[in-house]
Amino acid sequence: MYRILRDQDIEVLGRGVLEVLERVGFHVENRELLSALERGGAEVDFQEHRARFPKAMTREFVDAVRAEDKRPWAARIAGMGENVKTVYSGWVPYERTGELAAPYAPHLFHQLATFYYDDERQEKRKGNREDYIHLIKFGDMLHPQAGSGHSLNLTEAAPAIEPLEAAMCQLEYSHHPRGVYVQDVRQIEFLQEIEEIFGIDDPYWHWVANICTTSPLKLDKLAAERFVHMLKTGLYPAKLAAMPVSGVNMPVTTGGSAVIVAAEFLAMWMAARAIAPDVPLAGLVISATLDMHGGQVAFGAYDALGRRIATAEFLREWTGIEVSPSIGEWTSACRTGMFAALEKAYAAMTVAAFTGYHPEIGLGHLESGLTLSPVQLLIERELTDGLRFLEHPNIDEASLGLEAIAEIGFGFDRNFLQEDHTARHFRQASWLPAFFGRNGWTPEEDQRIKEKSLRKVKELVAAYRKPAGREEPLAKARAVVERARRELGAG
Repeated sequence: MYRILRDQDIEVLGRGVLEVLERVGFHVENRELLSALERGGAEVDFQEHRARFPKAMTREFVDAVRAEDKRPWAARIAGMGENVKTVYSGWVPYERTGELAAPYAPHLFHQLATFYYDDERQEKRKGNREDYIHLIKFGDMLHPQAGSGHSLNLTEAAPAIEPLEAAMCQLEYSHHPRGVYVQDVRQIEFLQEIEEIFGIDDPYWHWVANICTTSPLKLDKLAAERFVHMLKTGLYPAKLAAMPVSGVNMPVTTGGSAVIVAAEFLAMWMAARAIAPDVPLAGLVISATLDMHGGQVAFGAYDALGRRIATAEFLREWTGIEVSPSIGEWTSACRTGMFAALEKAYAAMTVAAFTGYHPEIGLGHLESGLTLSPVQLLIERELTDGLRFLEHPNIDEASLGLEAIAEIGFGFDRNFLQEDHTARHFRQASWLPAFFGRNGWTPEEDQRIKEKSLRKVKELVAAYRKPAGREEPLAKARAVVERARRELGAG
C-alpha cells in the first residue's frame, strides 16, 4: 500500500502530540474518567474538568500499546458479529493479505441521515415516521437476512426517546429488526425492557454510538457517560470518532490536523485503559476541510482525504493502532445517480490504496451523510458488487478456453462471440448490473438508471407484508415507551 508520510514526519507529529497533551491537555465533563486519568498519572483539575498528560506518561502508553499483540483484539471484536462490518465500528483488520477483498453489500443497518430523499419528487425533506417505515419495508424486502436497523429519520420524535420510538417501528414492521443506535445511556434500561418483552437476547441490539470528540480536545457530558458505560460492559472496543474541520476547530495544515485528532484519541484511549486495561482500541477519522471561497465543508475532497489518511497512517506507525480514515460515503454529492456513486468509489478506493483495506463505497447517503436515498442505495450496492471482479478470479483449465482459442486461431473467419465457451462462462465472467450504467455518464443514461432503480424500490415495497402476531408484546412495549417519555422528560 502507498504511504503519505515520511519516517521523519512521524517523529515531528509525535513530538507535537506530546506537547499538546502536556500543555493543553483534554477537557472532559466526567469525574470517573478524570479520576481514572489521575490514577494513570495525569495532572487533573476536577474543577476545570481538565487533564494534562506528562510527556513521560504518554510515551509510556504509546510504547506499551505499540508492542501489544493485537490478535486478541480481533478475537474479541469478532464477537460483535455483523456490527463490526459497518464503518461506524471504526474497526480495521490487523492481518491483511495484500489481496483486494470487496466490501460487504451495504444495507439499511444504522444510518445516521436525518433527511430523507424523495426519489420520485427528487427532493429532500426532514425524515418522518412514514419515511422510516418505508425504509424498513424496503430493507426487509431488499436484504431480508440482514433485516432493518435504525435510520435517524424520526425527526418529529423527542431526542430523549427517539431510539425507543425507532425500536417500536422496527418491532412492528420489520421481520428481522436489527436494533437501535443509542446516544444517551439513560435510554438503555428501557430498551432492555423492550428487548426482554420480545425475547431479544442480542447485547448489541441497543448499539452504543461511537464516542465523538468535540474538537478541539474535549468531550461532552453525554458522550463521556456513554464512553464509561461502553467500557464497563466489556462488549465494545474503545471506539472513537472525530469530525473536525481544518481551519475551524483544528489547524488548517495536514500536520496540525493530525496532531489534534491523534491527541484526542490518545487522551481517550489512555482513559479507556485506566478503566478497562485490556479493551481493544479503535477509531474513525472523518475530518473535513473548508472551501475558503464558498464556506462549504467537504469530507471527500482531496485535501480532506489527505488529512484523514495522514492521521490514520501516523497513528498506525506511532502507536501500532489501526484506525479507519472512513469510507467513500462522506462526499458532497447532493443528487442521486451515477456521479454520486462514482464520487464515493473514488474516495473509497483512495482510502484502500493507502490502507490496504477496502472500505464500503457508500450506504445510500447524499450531502456528506445528511440525506438517505433508497435509489442511491440500490446503485451503490450494485457498484459494490462489481468490486468482486477485482478479487482473485477463478483460474482453472476449463476457464482458459484453449479449444476455442485453437479453433478460432487468428480470428480471420470467426470470433469468440460464436463459441460455446463464451456462452457457458459469460454470466459468471461479466459484470451485468441491473441498474448501473456501463456506457458512461450522460444525462439521459443517468435518468434511465434512476427511473429503473425507483421502479425496483416501489416493486419491493409493494411486495412487503407486515409481520403478524405481535400485538400483545407491542402493547407492553408501548407502555414502556410512555413511561420513558415521562421519566426522561420527553413531554
